[in-house]
Amino acid sequence: MPLTPTVRLKFLSIYMREARLRAGVEPREVAKLLGRDTTRVTKMEKGREGLTPGDAKMLLDRYDVHTDEQKSEIVDLARTRSQRGRWSGHRSIVPLQQRPYYDFEVDSDLIQHYGIEMVPGLLQTEDYMRAALARHFRTESFSVDDIVATRLERQEVLFRQRPAEAAFVLSESCLRRMFGGNLIMHAQLGHLEQLSRRRNVRIQVLPFDSAVSGGTPFSFTMLRVPAPTSAPPLNMVYVENLHDADYLDGDVEVADYSTAWSRLTADALGLEQSRRFIHGVAQQYA
Repeated sequence: MPLTPTVRLKFLSIYMREARLRAGVEPREVAKLLGRDTTRVTKMEKGREGLTPGDAKMLLDRYDVHTDEQKSEIVDLARTRSQRGRWSGHRSIVPLQQRPYYDFEVDSDLIQHYGIEMVPGLLQTEDYMRAALARHFRTESFSVDDIVATRLERQEVLFRQRPAEAAFVLSESCLRRMFGGNLIMHAQLGHLEQLSRRRNVRIQVLPFDSAVSGGTPFSFTMLRVPAPTSAPPLNMVYVENLHDADYLDGDVEVADYSTAWSRLTADALGLEQSRRFIHGVAQQYA
């Protein structure tokens, strides 16, 4: 599966920064070589700005990267096509700060999500989506149909030929928070129960009466994106708030969230217990 432009740029930035650090080259020298200021070099090394293949090759020569195979792989990443048109049509409603996440998600082979208030988008039925969205978008500036189409498109990551492995820990409030009435909630929880039986989907419930050691007051998602080369995969954490979104890929940050995730899965009900719990709540909506 070809990588999305966002993910190609991210891996390019990682490899170029690692090569620069190994060579002991300062950002100001890179800026001089490229004819840019150091701010733009920083953006390039964070995956927010690209490089031409020629500039990438020139920098790799300066960084003493002489292995033809490695150099070829990195230069090829610099041939990232423009995303023009990628966010047109129904995708145009996706906020700018969330667009990179959509690309990281579609290229992931492992998705781990902790949800605290509502069923996460990857697990929602269309009726549940519409009921939830109706609370937030009441003006003509947003098209609920476009948002639903985009969200359903995202769900393909669970059903494609080589689906991502996906694990979810859901607070009981995700099952109790009412969107759209009993009929919609009953169908939504039935959908969760069905999805939990897929080989690539794991759903655990964190009941209100659980002794929680690793709970966090906000949702988060951890992603693992396979590298386009023989290098290790990219592990990252996505945390979203009202006005912005953070993409964390530092070793310490990822390790901290991995620890929190391990505690959450330990505190939550087991897979079969969670399935029975979901079924029981669904019956209350019947």
